[in-house]
Amino acid sequence: MRLSNDIAYHMINSIIEVETRRAYHTTSLHIAMLIRRGKIINVASNAIGSRSKGCGYATKTIHAERAVIKKAGDTSKLDGAIMVVIRIMRGTREVGPSEPCHACKCHLKKCIRDHGLKRVYYSA
Repeated sequence: MRLSNDIAYHMINSIIEVETRRAYHTTSLHIAMLIRRGKIINVASNAIGSRSKGCGYATKTIHAERAVIKKAGDTSKLDGAIMVVIRIMRGTREVGPSEPCHACKCHLKKCIRDHGLKRVYYSA
């Protein structure tokens, strides 16, 4: 079964609404989605990490790519999945260009090599 474009846009807008409320401190919002067999497995955004949440950062941000993998919990869930990372510009809510930082590139290469992640797509 395929989703109509209207339903897909509604789903994406709902995700953006929720994640925008969570990541109010950033100038732009990066949303990462793990998708396997046409289903969204997990969604996460860039956020400030805290030791109480177990991400190991006190005042630094955790990038959306790492956050969605952490949210998945088990790296076996990456097997056969694709990741889509979208940058939403704060204020205008337009899709902006996104690209991984060096640390995320290395981490994602390892996920592709060792855990079966198929591909990673970034908004242009």
